[in-house]
Amino acid sequence: MLEDKTASDTSTRIILSLVTLVLWTGVTFFGAQLLYPPEISLDELISRNIAWHILFACILLLLVIVWRGWRDMGFRHSRPGTLRLLWLPAVLIGVLLAGAALLGLPSVGVIALLLANALLVGFSEEVMFRGILYRALLTRFSIWPAILMTTVGFGVVHVLNGLITGDFGASMIQALTAASTGILLIAILIRTGSIWTSIIVHALWDWATFLLMLAAKAQAPVAGMEQTTEAASQSSFIGQVVIPVAVVLPGLLYGLWLLRRVGGTERGSV
Repeated sequence: MLEDKTASDTSTRIILSLVTLVLWTGVTFFGAQLLYPPEISLDELISRNIAWHILFACILLLLVIVWRGWRDMGFRHSRPGTLRLLWLPAVLIGVLLAGAALLGLPSVGVIALLLANALLVGFSEEVMFRGILYRALLTRFSIWPAILMTTVGFGVVHVLNGLITGDFGASMIQALTAASTGILLIAILIRTGSIWTSIIVHALWDWATFLLMLAAKAQAPVAGMEQTTEAASQSSFIGQVVIPVAVVLPGLLYGLWLLRRVGGTERGSV
C-alpha cells in the first residue's frame, strides 16, 4: 500500500513538473511574442527594457514551488570548498567580458539592464530545469538519465527562440550550445549542492555573452563596409556557428569531467 502511494506521488510530481514546463514555455516564449515587436533579436530584447515575460515566468515557478512545498530545489549555501570548482567558468566569463571591453562596452545603463535581465533568465531557467524538472525526474530515474533528459530538454526549448527572432537556424545553434552549457550547469549544481551557484554562473555567462554580442554588433557596420559578400557570409558563419561552439566546448568537457564519478548518489565526489 505504501509502495503504491509512493509511486503515485512520484507520478504526480513528474506530471506536475511537465505541466509547469508547458506553462513556463508559454509564458517565456509566447509572452515575448505578445509584449515585443516581431522578429526582435535576443540582445535587443533584453537591452531595451526589463524582460517582463521572464519575470512573470519566475513568479510562476515560485508559486508552484510554494504551492507544492518542494523543499529540495537546492536553495542553500554551496558545500564547503566547492566554489573552487568554478575556476574554469570564471575564466571563460572573464574572456567574454574582456572581448566585449576590447570591442567597446555599451552605456552603464545598458550594462546594468543586461545584468538584471540575465539574473532573471538565470533564475528562471535554472529553477525550471535544474530545479523543478531535474528533481522530479530523480524521483523516478537514476541520476544519469535524469541529467541527460534535463539537458536535452533545456537544449530543445531554446529552439523556440526562433519564434521571437524569426531565425530558426540561429536558434538551432543556440539549442546546441545551451545543451552543452547545461551539462556544465548541472555539474555545478550537483557538485556544489546549491542551485544559487548555477543561477549566478548562468546569469554571468549570459550577461558576458550579450555584452560581447552588442559590442560585436556595434562594430559590424564598419567591418561590413570592408568585406565582399562572400567574405561577409564566411564571417557570419564563423560568428554564428564556429565561435559559439568553440566557446561552450571547454565548459562541456569540464562539466563531463566534474560528473565523472557521479553514480548512484547525487553528491558524487567533492
